[in-house]
Amino acid sequence: MTSIPEQARPGGDAAVRFLVVDDTKEVRWLVRVLLEDEPSWEVVAEGATGAEAVDQAAAVRPDVVLLDMSMPVMDGLEALPQLRELLPDALLVLLTAFPVSEVDGSARSFGADACLDKVAMADNLVPALRTLLARR
Repeated sequence: MTSIPEQARPGGDAAVRFLVVDDTKEVRWLVRVLLEDEPSWEVVAEGATGAEAVDQAAAVRPDVVLLDMSMPVMDGLEALPQLRELLPDALLVLLTAFPVSEVDGSARSFGADACLDKVAMADNLVPALRTLLARR
């Protein structure tokens, strides 16, 4: 189960802290806009490579990591085992432009809790994350 921090935001909701990792600045911006539209969600760090994901995860200890599958230096699949070791209770979500059915098994075997489609992200990311967080 995800450990939600005790700190609360206005309205009494506990904040859910996100790390967003994608090598495209515009994708990180879109994800930030989508997430921060939710009153109790906040993006606490960003990265552009799997290596930056691991460094940021160690530094900020997020509740949720949204991680692009295809990135330079270290891709999302390579970063997942290190992230799972660092953040055993965090929700790790791999984002991919490939068909989810083709990568979901690999993503889960590397430590992901879920694999989501980047192509439909504007419509589906927030509802999918709400569902995943509700299950924890």
